Formats: sequence, structure tokens, C-alpha cells
Amino acid sequence: MKINKILAIFVTVVLGTCAYAQSGHDLQDDELHGAVKRVDAVMYEARYDLNDNLENGDQLEHLITEYNAKGQRRQQVYLSVAEDIIFRTRYKHDGFGLTTLEHIVDNQEHVIGRTYYIYDADHTLTETYVEDAERQIESRMLLKHDGQGRITQRSYNDHLNDVYKREVYVYNPDGTINKAVVYDRTKKKVQEKRWEYDEQGYPTSYTLYDYTEEEPEMFVTVYRREYDSHGNWVKCTEYEVLGDRMFPAYTTVRTIDYF
Repeated sequence: MKINKILAIFVTVVLGTCAYAQSGHDLQDDELHGAVKRVDAVMYEARYDLNDNLENGDQLEHLITEYNAKGQRRQQVYLSVAEDIIFRTRYKHDGFGLTTLEHIVDNQEHVIGRTYYIYDADHTLTETYVEDAERQIESRMLLKHDGQGRITQRSYNDHLNDVYKREVYVYNPDGTINKAVVYDRTKKKVQEKRWEYDEQGYPTSYTLYDYTEEEPEMFVTVYRREYDSHGNWVKCTEYEVLGDRMFPAYTTVRTIDYF
């Protein structure tokens, strides 16, 4: 897979599927509490052993995120299963502490991509865009907000700046996202996403309604988490729901260091 494809997928995952609106404040956007210094997150396949005990299978992903004392991301390192660096992301911030630029570099420290964050006069995030190594724009995301500063719409644009997807958000009274409705290029509704949350504000379930096929489909994911004394989760197992049964899919284990 080419590195620009990896970067495009990464940006989509981080900025597109998070159940919270991105603000440019790093710890807040990463849903972390306290004076976090470092998060070492490893994702495994989840499975049951012969005694029906949950265990970790093969390692799938490894991500290390480092923060400074101001709660700003310093860098993120993406490691292979063999613990080799795949690529690294370094961050720049403005005087208000907002993320303004990500430099993505390979294991030889060559810049292979950049992500820019654009804000309005009220320091509200309004746009992000991704450049490849040749400084060509690969993708762009535009954001709209309500009177409380919450994101109400994300528009995803391709390299020609044409909108290929929009997500419209509806919030619960406590500020968590209740649902997101997804529209394609023709403004046709193609998906609807819904979340439920625990007392810490993390999702406990995610339901995806897919209308792209002739017969609509529904996919349900359930999350089970363990927390540390700061209220940050240190273990999360993701289950796929089929009928009245749940099957483990992934387990992510996080080691969190604090200042």
C-alpha cells in the first residue's frame, strides 16, 4: 500500500470516525483526562480460548503518542508488528495551543505528507487539508458549527475540491453525539451512525445503518472498557453483535504515563 493511501486512511479514521468533534486541543480531542505524558496503545485480535476465556490474538497495530506538559501532542509513532517505525507524525501549535500543522515523516525522516488545520477568528476549527510529499492537496475537510461551537457538519472533499461525502451531527443534551447521518455526492442518505455512552462519556455501543445496498443493513458494535484512576480507559474490547450473540473482534491495551 502506498504511503499516501495510508495517510488518507489515517486522517479518515482520526478525524472522520471519532464520536467527538475535533477542536484542535489535543488532549480533549484524544478524549484523555489528567496530565498525560505518553500513551502506548497496542491493538490485538480478540478471541476466546478453549475455556471461553478472552485472550489476545495476533498484534495488529501499535501507536505511541507523546504529549508535552501543556497537553499538546509532540509526536505520534506508528510501529509495525516487528516494532519498526512505519512513519512518524510531528505537530506544531500556535500561541493559543491549537494544532496547526502535522508533518508526517518516514523512518528516514523524509517528509511524506502534511496536514494543515485552519481556524476562524474565534479559534474554531473550520478546515483541515492533507498534502502529499510533492505538496499536492490530496483531500480536504470543511466543518460547520452550531452556536455552542459543536461541529454540525463535516464535508469531505477530494483532490479536485469536490465534495464526495457529508456527515451531519445531532447531539444529546449532555453534549455527546447522538447520531451522524452520511450523504454521498448526490446528497443521497447512505449511512446513519448512532452511539450510546457510559458514565465516563466513552461509547459503549455503535450502530451503523447502511443504505448503500438494495436491502438496508444494520451493524452493531459493543465496547467493554477498563479504566485507570484518572478515568482514562486502559483496555477496550470491541465486540461484533450478530443476532443475540456477541463475538470479540479487537482488544486495545493502553499504557498511559502521566507527568
